[in-house]
Amino acid sequence: MPVPAVSSEFLDLLQKSSLYTAAQAERIADKLQLDPSAPAREIARKLIREKLLTPFQAERLLEGRYRGLVIDRYRIREMLGFGGMGCVFIAEDPLEKKKVAIKVMSAEHSLDAGMLARMKLEAAAGMRLHHPNIIQTYRMDTTGAVYFLVMDMVRGISLHELVALKGPLNWAIACDIGVQIAEALQVAHDQGIVHRDIKPANFLIENNGSAHLLDFGLALMNDVQDEEFSLSMLFGHDCLGTPDYIAPEQTLDSSSVDSRADIYSLGATLFVAMTARVPFPEKSNKAKLEAHRSKKVRTVCELRPEIPAAVGAIIARMMEKDPSKRFQSANEVAEALRSHAKRLTIDFDFRELVTLRAKQAKARAQASAKKSAVNQRSSITNASGWLRGNAEHLSAAADTFARTETPAVHEERTTRDNSSAPGPRSPSPGSGSRAHQAAPSGWRVELIGQKSRLPIMRARTSVGRSHEADIVISEGSLDEIQCFLEFDGTQWQLKQQSHAFPTYLNGRVASFGPIRHGDRVTFGGKSGFRLININQADPSKLRLALLLTIACVMGIGAAIWWWLNR
Repeated sequence: MPVPAVSSEFLDLLQKSSLYTAAQAERIADKLQLDPSAPAREIARKLIREKLLTPFQAERLLEGRYRGLVIDRYRIREMLGFGGMGCVFIAEDPLEKKKVAIKVMSAEHSLDAGMLARMKLEAAAGMRLHHPNIIQTYRMDTTGAVYFLVMDMVRGISLHELVALKGPLNWAIACDIGVQIAEALQVAHDQGIVHRDIKPANFLIENNGSAHLLDFGLALMNDVQDEEFSLSMLFGHDCLGTPDYIAPEQTLDSSSVDSRADIYSLGATLFVAMTARVPFPEKSNKAKLEAHRSKKVRTVCELRPEIPAAVGAIIARMMEKDPSKRFQSANEVAEALRSHAKRLTIDFDFRELVTLRAKQAKARAQASAKKSAVNQRSSITNASGWLRGNAEHLSAAADTFARTETPAVHEERTTRDNSSAPGPRSPSPGSGSRAHQAAPSGWRVELIGQKSRLPIMRARTSVGRSHEADIVISEGSLDEIQCFLEFDGTQWQLKQQSHAFPTYLNGRVASFGPIRHGDRVTFGGKSGFRLININQADPSKLRLALLLTIACVMGIGAAIWWWLNR
């Protein structure tokens, strides 16, 4: 469909999208006194301000894409993630009058028997299990063109993201998360369901500390044999799971494991939560699997001495090689952890998190597009095509529409030996590379002229106008990759990359040197950012406080002098 240029063309697409009927679109035009010849973008902004469209919906229509904004009866409001199976959206259910999360299988996977089997398993388990710490699935269906799941909507951050952003968690908080997930697992185990893919990316944590388990796409269910057979034929029954968290017996035959395999994986997940390191940071997945079978894991107390020895002993017992030496039920795990657990508020900015996910999803889609041709149909199934578009963002004119959460955009891939499993881990010895190391917690980039602060995820973060950059600056004089922010272990360093355009640090040209909290980096004109550490006080506020203190002292001194000399 051609890109709409004027209001009348935009409203025509609005009707075709099924977001509004022809009569409703006409009433909207009359009520807002829309000029049919006005620019389409102007009308889109007006509809966003009136909360008749979300920025996501408006951008799709401005790109000429109208299909897929309504799936079955669900009105798609915003895209929240782009994972291995497809996309996850926030959607509105007009019948139930509530918002839900809807996972849509991408077009390239719709004919993949393995992916379809995983979605069916996830749906079967999600619809059967009812527990406050399990994300419930309401239905799985197909429109004929796409398969989709409708799920609970939880406004949270994945444990994977939380550790990547904040570093290792307080051990008492990690124990509390462990208690909640263990109780959820017991409900699943009681119904003969083994999750088989317990990992940080499959935990969602709300601000109030509530934890939720999701993604039963690799679940072992005795009464769902067809999907298990499909997984075995396509992926191999010998090793289903994620290499960094998989139980030793699961690496040999994942079809014969029991609930104790989930207990091992939960132990490995809590190990990561408390240390920000994977148990076995081997270079290859084959080496990781062998390590789970034969190597002794370090205790969490060795890596973080402040953790009580009793907690370290619990994690070590959960990760025993021999299943008979582990806790024999998830309830036993919950009881062991309970006395060490403490529920505290989890500090994260959900809006910033959604923005970061969208950026990561776009970069992922662009990388994928370079490897293979992308179907160009105007459809929700062609999510990678949508993400690659460079449409101007409209979100500045709108309120926040996001009310839910999805698994981490950059979730660990779950496959056989040859899969990768990115996540919080220590760098390979001698590698020297910081490209994939997590940045120290608390650091943000505050774009000049904007109020939003984006978290810095990597110890080596690229800045440029290209969408391949970690921090994208669309205005000013700068290269595709202009410079890098690199944390050397003690402080951040600014490193110039471009040979064509200068980088200014606090108004002076800089090619290499330290950059600190409050420093401004600009690229000609007013474009750029400030480096912010949310754990440090703002220097300008400190100066103001100092001046106020001096003024108060001088005022008190003057009053005393007057009283003594009256």
